[in-house]
Amino acid sequence: MAELIKFSPLLISTSIKHYLNGPPRPSWDLKFHLTWALYKSIFSYTSMGAKTIEQMQEDTFRPTPVQAGAMLNEFKINNKYRHEAQVHLEKILKPYEHVLDTEWRDLNDNEINAEWVQVPNDEWEKREIRKTILYLHGGGYYLCSKESHRNITSSIAKKADARILVINYRLAPQNQFPAALQDALAAYLYLLNPPKDAGFEPLNPKNIVISGDSAGGGLSLALGLAIRDAGLPSCAGITCWMMNVLIFFQIWRKGINHVESQISKEFKEKAAALTAKIKKQNLGPKIWHDSFDKLDGRLEMYAPKEGLAIPYVSPILAESLCNLPPLLLVAGGDERLRDEAIYFAHRSAEPNKYKGPSYNAGKFEKSPFQTPTNTTLEIYEEMLHVFQGMEHTSTTKSYERTVEFMNRVTNVLNEPLPPSSYNCINAKGEFGPLKEHHKKSS
Repeated sequence: MAELIKFSPLLISTSIKHYLNGPPRPSWDLKFHLTWALYKSIFSYTSMGAKTIEQMQEDTFRPTPVQAGAMLNEFKINNKYRHEAQVHLEKILKPYEHVLDTEWRDLNDNEINAEWVQVPNDEWEKREIRKTILYLHGGGYYLCSKESHRNITSSIAKKADARILVINYRLAPQNQFPAALQDALAAYLYLLNPPKDAGFEPLNPKNIVISGDSAGGGLSLALGLAIRDAGLPSCAGITCWMMNVLIFFQIWRKGINHVESQISKEFKEKAAALTAKIKKQNLGPKIWHDSFDKLDGRLEMYAPKEGLAIPYVSPILAESLCNLPPLLLVAGGDERLRDEAIYFAHRSAEPNKYKGPSYNAGKFEKSPFQTPTNTTLEIYEEMLHVFQGMEHTSTTKSYERTVEFMNRVTNVLNEPLPPSSYNCINAKGEFGPLKEHHKKSS
């Protein structure tokens, strides 16, 4: 109740503006407008130094309602899967170990908190195709949880008639890259080779779709790259409701820091020590852009600025985005990360035409991965970041398209996946090609 009272002036002023000036976009009704204003205010409020990181995280851990007709089954994934994931990650991260903190290797005995989200009595175990979705929640790699995304995951479970595995991967700044990726890979390995008491037999990877929103979308793509590069069995497909494919979010600058706390203090000390070690030892090749050297301090809580170009940190900067499972990339037409989605889609589907950054020049030609990835890009006009969490006709359409994609890649529909395409969907759900201003941005 106190939280509602705090935001009452915002809700009142937004309602007045909505009726006097009209909505920010023609298709926004009052409920959508209020939801977005509240969403934006909450994250702006916490980013302006009003709370510690711990308080901010705690706020975003609050459970959202489970959709009627869905149920949860919470459990823990044994730490042995983290150890298995570590073996694979150490191999593919070897070229970048000179810019990483080694602390991620020091595993404690904590297991991974996880939950199954499903429809009751779905007889999933008896199906020929046990469609399963590994869902990775968003939150900028340092916020939110499986609990905060239950409204989304339970909706997907119902609409897709699938079982959803959701995990609480380790968050920054308490845990640096690649801790989150390690947990995501551990969950995937769990599905491929579950313990005897898991209640299900090992899954065919072609029954698994990896999915996520925002940072979870970026983590899904990073996981796809890691699975490919480690030589592990590929999943059926990857869906991303706008992904942080380029890490450049929580900038630590004077004036917008969170309230100082023990966690933020420890983080800054460790970050400074790692930066000093990188500069002093100079043990490996430079993998970051020269412009990063002009900025003081740490740019990101998730990884050092010297490691932002690691493909498993920023998937869009990978030397090759080929040989990945089919991709569905979804973005709002009015969100800041729209252009990154467009660029990523073109790089994965047309690798010979759309190259990576200049400091990766020539690396694609040397990559063993040369087969273009089947990529479907959908830009929803007038929509915002992760609009699927709000009620709108575009939300309904996006769910329908996502479920259709999942059914195609897992062969539930027994229909081939269409060729790569770049689509723009208006508020009426009508499809068309990318607009000219979208094309220019790519």
